Amino acid sequence: MSVTGGMIGFMKQMLEEYKSLRGRTKDSGVRPFWDVVVITTADEDQRKAFQLQIDDKAGRRELPLDLPIHVVTDPPGTRIGNGGSTLTALEHLHDEYGAEMYQMKTLLIHAGGWSQRMPSASVLGKVFSALPHGEPLYQMLDLKLAMYWSLVDKMKPGVLLVCADDFLVYNLGSDSDWSIPDTGFTAFAHPSSIEMGRTHGVYVIADQDKINRQRHVSIEECLEVLQKPTDERMEKQGAILEGQGPFVFADDLTLEGKVVYTDSSFYFGTDIMKSLLDLKKKIGHITCEIDAYGDFLQALGPRATAEYIDMTGNISLMTSDLKDTRMKVFNHLKGTDIHLLVMNASKFIHIGTTKEYIYHLCEDKEFQQQLSFSKDVFNVWTDSFHQNNHKRPKMEHESFGCVMHSSLPKTSSTPVRSVMEYCHFDIPVSVQPNTILSNCQFLLSKVSNPPMVLTVPKGCFLHTVPICVDNSTEFVTIFLDIFDNIKKSCSSEEVTSLSFLGKTIEDFCSSSDLTVKELIPKDSSGNAADKISLWTLKLFAAQSSMTESFYFSLTEMKHLISGKKTAEPSSCRRLSMADLLKVKDVAAMLKYRRNLFQAITAAKN
Repeated sequence: MSVTGGMIGFMKQMLEEYKSLRGRTKDSGVRPFWDVVVITTADEDQRKAFQLQIDDKAGRRELPLDLPIHVVTDPPGTRIGNGGSTLTALEHLHDEYGAEMYQMKTLLIHAGGWSQRMPSASVLGKVFSALPHGEPLYQMLDLKLAMYWSLVDKMKPGVLLVCADDFLVYNLGSDSDWSIPDTGFTAFAHPSSIEMGRTHGVYVIADQDKINRQRHVSIEECLEVLQKPTDERMEKQGAILEGQGPFVFADDLTLEGKVVYTDSSFYFGTDIMKSLLDLKKKIGHITCEIDAYGDFLQALGPRATAEYIDMTGNISLMTSDLKDTRMKVFNHLKGTDIHLLVMNASKFIHIGTTKEYIYHLCEDKEFQQQLSFSKDVFNVWTDSFHQNNHKRPKMEHESFGCVMHSSLPKTSSTPVRSVMEYCHFDIPVSVQPNTILSNCQFLLSKVSNPPMVLTVPKGCFLHTVPICVDNSTEFVTIFLDIFDNIKKSCSSEEVTSLSFLGKTIEDFCSSSDLTVKELIPKDSSGNAADKISLWTLKLFAAQSSMTESFYFSLTEMKHLISGKKTAEPSSCRRLSMADLLKVKDVAAMLKYRRNLFQAITAAKN
C-alpha cells in the first residue's frame, strides 16, 4: 500500500488543532466539539481507575476544561459485550440528561476489555495507553477526542460509537457538500484488502460500480453487513470490488489484489437512540453478550437475515438465553436503515497485541508520519549514578526504539524494535529487539551490589503492577515472551507442557524450585480449576519495592531462558495476571507515574 501526503497533512492539522484546545473550553476551537463523552468499563473497579486518571489529566490541563466525561460501568454479572454496554450507556445518559440527550453530539468509547493480549494496559485501561506524541505525552483518550473532531459538524445530534484500541487515519478532502444522515445507522467504510476483510466487518454496497474512488467521501447505501466472512462468502454476496487491481483511491491510496470495504466506527441518530432504549426495556436485565457490530449491524440492510444468530465463534461465554436475546435484537432492528460513509482516503489500524504494538510504534514509518509519532517523547536522559541531568539528542536514527515518559541513563541501549514507557532506571539498561518494558523501575538505593548494566533478553515483555494486600503495597512484575499465547487454556494435567518464554511451565517450576501445584489456580470449591492459562497461573512473585520486583523477575526470567536455578525468597507470594486485577493498587501506580512526570518536567525546565 502506498499513500501520499494527503492523509499525513490532514492528520497533522487535526492534531495541531486539538493541541490548542487542551486546557481551554471545549468550544473555543476552530469548530464545535463534542457535547459529551461516555467511556464504558467492565466493572466498578475499572470505573474508579478511569475516573482517577481523567481527574489527573484534567488537573494537568490535558483535556478541554468543560468537557463532560461520563465513565459508565457494565452491571455486575455476565459479560454483556459492547452492544450491552451501548444500551447501558444510553440508559445512563437518559438518567443524567433526560430529553436533553437528544440535543447532544456524543462520543461513546468502549474501553471495558481486560487487554489480555496487551497486559501493560490491563490495570489502567487501553483508553489510557501511552502514545509517542506530545508534551505532556498523549494517551489514547487524547487521540480519540482529536481523531473524530473533524466529523462533529458533519453530524446531527446522536452517538458516534468507537473502540479504545484502534486508530483511524484519514483525509476528508476539500469536498464539503455532504453530511452524515441523521436517521438510521451510518457506518464508516474503508478500502481494505480481502485479508483484512476476513477478520473484520465487511459491507456489501449497493451499486458499488457507481462509487467514485477518487472522491474522498461519499454516502452510499448498504445491502448487508458480513462479520469476519470467508473469501467465498464475500465473493458470493458481492462484497468484493469488481475489476482487476491495482485499485487506486483518493490520495493515491493503492491496494493490490482483491479489495473490500471494511468497518471501524459507526454513528446513529436520535431515532436509533430512542429505538435502542426501547430495545433495552424489552430485554430488561442483560445476561449475555450482545455485540454492537455483530448483533446491531448484521440486523441491518435489505438483505439482512437471522442466519448469523447461530454463529457464536466470537462469543466468550455461551449462556442459555444468548440466541433468544440475539433474535430479539434482530427482530427489533430489522428494516432499520444503514448508510455508509465511504472514506476512500482512509486506513483503519488495530493495535491489540504486543506484536502489533511494537510494529506500529517502531517500524511502521508511514503510520508514525500519519499520526506525528516520534521515538523520543517526554523523557529525561541522565548521566549514570545520579550525576547531572541532561537531555539526550533526539532519537531520529533508525537504530533507536520508542521511549516514552521515562528517565534513563544516556548510555542505555534501545534498539529499533523495542518500546519503553513509564520507566525509571538509575543505571543503564540494554534491551534486545522485540522487547517491551512498561512501568518498571530500578533505583540504586534499593539494591545492594547492583550490576553495571541491566540487560533484558530479546522478545521479552516486563510490566510492574502495584498491589494492595493486607493494607500494604507490594509490587509484582509480570514477564512474558511477546509471542506467548496468554489466552490459550489447558487442563491441569496438561499444564506442565504449556509454552512459556520459549520453554514450558515444567521448565519454569524446575528453574524456580516450585511445584506445579503451587501455580495452579483454585475454583470456588478449592479444587484445581478446569481451564488453566498463562493468564490464570500464579507465576509472578510479589516484592516490597518496584526495584526489587523488577530485578527479581528479570533474574527469574533469565534463569528460565538459560536453564539456571533461581533462589526463591522465603514466604514469597505468587500471583497470576488475573489475580493482579483483583488486588491492583491503582492509586499507587498513578502516584509513581505522577512523581515520574514531575521529575521529567523539573529536569526539562
